[in-house]
Amino acid sequence: MISDPYKVLEVSPNASNDEIKKAYRELSRKYHPDSYVDNPLSELAEEKFKEVQEAYDQIMKERENGGYGYSSGTSSYHQSYQYGGGQEESAEMNMVYTYLNERNYIEALKLLARIPLRTARWYYYSAVANAGIGNNIMAFDHARQAVNMDPGNPEYRNLLNQLEWQSKRYQNTRYNSGSGPNIGNLCCDLWCADTLCECMGGDLISCC
Repeated sequence: MISDPYKVLEVSPNASNDEIKKAYRELSRKYHPDSYVDNPLSELAEEKFKEVQEAYDQIMKERENGGYGYSSGTSSYHQSYQYGGGQEESAEMNMVYTYLNERNYIEALKLLARIPLRTARWYYYSAVANAGIGNNIMAFDHARQAVNMDPGNPEYRNLLNQLEWQSKRYQNTRYNSGSGPNIGNLCCDLWCADTLCECMGGDLISCC
């Protein structure tokens, strides 16, 4: 256990959850191992990265156990991690969510590959990331696995339905490619943004 996790995240003990989350994300990006490949400081950066993850986990667990009141600005964020067990996700999974929200699907997949525990949420995030890079077969398989593991989760079911709809739409239009502009990537980006928006309780594209 870290003696002063707030010091590690460079925030005050009185900081709001939003401030803590912001500091955690900034420091995670700063010390991420992928940024120090072939760098003599790589081991030090990796240690610091792990310390940041541990500090964030410790603070959030202490606040949860101590009855710390989440502000309205953070409640929906944490609710999105309470499916299939009612417990907050790990710092690594929070970072995966950050990457997905930034449409940095490759980094999200790299980090997912290093997480040994394959929960329904893991398969859900993997499905979103694979869809983001156009790996639709893997995306569909992982979305289906997420639903199989947690059939009562509306997020997972909605994602699987959207992937099925996309697949059918692609099959119906693949022979009508013509010479028009390629809007596949734009559609995929909008779809992924809508999926993550719904994960947060919103709805970017109401028709999906």
